[in-house]
Amino acid sequence: MTGLRYKAGRGVICLTLLLAVSGIFGALPAQAAGGFALSGSFSAQKFELPQGSNLKTPEVYVVLFNNTDSDLNVRMTTQTPPGVRLVLTADDFALQAGGQKKVDIGIEVTADAAPGEHVISVTAETYKKGATGIQIVGAASQSARLVVLGKGALITARAVSADGQPVPGVLRLSRIIAGQSNEVAYSETGVVEATVAPGSFVAAAYIAGEKLAEESFEVAADQHKTVDLVVKAIYFEGFGLVPNYREGTQELAFAEIVYTIKNLYKPVEKAEVILWVSFNGATTDQVSLVTLSSLEKGRLGLRHNYTPREGWKQGSYGFKLQLNIADRVYTTSAQDELRVGEPNQTASSTKVPAGTEGQILPPPPANAGISMYWLIAAGTAVVIVVVLLVRMWMRRRY
Repeated sequence: MTGLRYKAGRGVICLTLLLAVSGIFGALPAQAAGGFALSGSFSAQKFELPQGSNLKTPEVYVVLFNNTDSDLNVRMTTQTPPGVRLVLTADDFALQAGGQKKVDIGIEVTADAAPGEHVISVTAETYKKGATGIQIVGAASQSARLVVLGKGALITARAVSADGQPVPGVLRLSRIIAGQSNEVAYSETGVVEATVAPGSFVAAAYIAGEKLAEESFEVAADQHKTVDLVVKAIYFEGFGLVPNYREGTQELAFAEIVYTIKNLYKPVEKAEVILWVSFNGATTDQVSLVTLSSLEKGRLGLRHNYTPREGWKQGSYGFKLQLNIADRVYTTSAQDELRVGEPNQTASSTKVPAGTEGQILPPPPANAGISMYWLIAAGTAVVIVVVLLVRMWMRRRY
């Protein structure tokens, strides 16, 4: 029985080591050539471009790896049909031992490129310079399929604010082929223009890495499609209600309105937050929560305790926030609801001691006992594993 336990323990250890080793080797780049390797997204793309168009996006690239213990010289070459050119961000460079380098790849299709399907490829060659000239040490390559179309369409996508003003940001234009998204144009100026093949497309606008607008559309041959993406770079990132009840009763004292304004764009002047309140679907109140002479870039967390002037009634209350900038409506929040007169089942609600209405009392920590239980259980499991490993090691030794 002891031997069986020992063999089982060795099996667990071997399996763990095997998984670790397979994870390490699984992360190595493909297409290795003597310690030199080439990876990247170029070969995974499906290119469809009309005559007289070009593609330039950071989503199309190759990555070169020098897995040797010496520096290498790398020369990049391309193979394309007449009228097509691959544009590389680097074509001859040194790659340090253990280093890597990303090379972006653009595609230019001239007006006289032959329509049809073509194979395009990029090759990285490593070489050394000697007395007899250049000696090729190794090479790796990737190939992709390019379809050149005879007729194209022009797309202009722009990021604009709610009042139609240009907004700087990242724009990505992607073509949808067989349900897959393939990026065809990229810009960091807030405007992107590209000659594309007719079909289905998606344009998206990003600010500070967050996607704030997106639109899907179709374009036909010889059409010039203009897409304005309305970017609300200032918005309510969080909005919620915390009902506060009088101590010893189910009587609602006030609703704490908690919200965060996120400004990704730039400081703006004269910002105001308005709270709209409805009861059973009908608007009953409008309250100005805060007026700011300047709303700075970043996050601003605010809160407000609300009680109806006529007191709470049994029914459903709706709460919605509105942000005005320069006396114009800029954005609104989703509506949150609070039902009054039903048994209080809200875990985040707070009991308000008599005489302390209007003071914000933090709710008790949720599930504190459960968290401590799992912490103890996890610690116990770690101790058991350590003891078992020590016992197996002692049996193997003696």
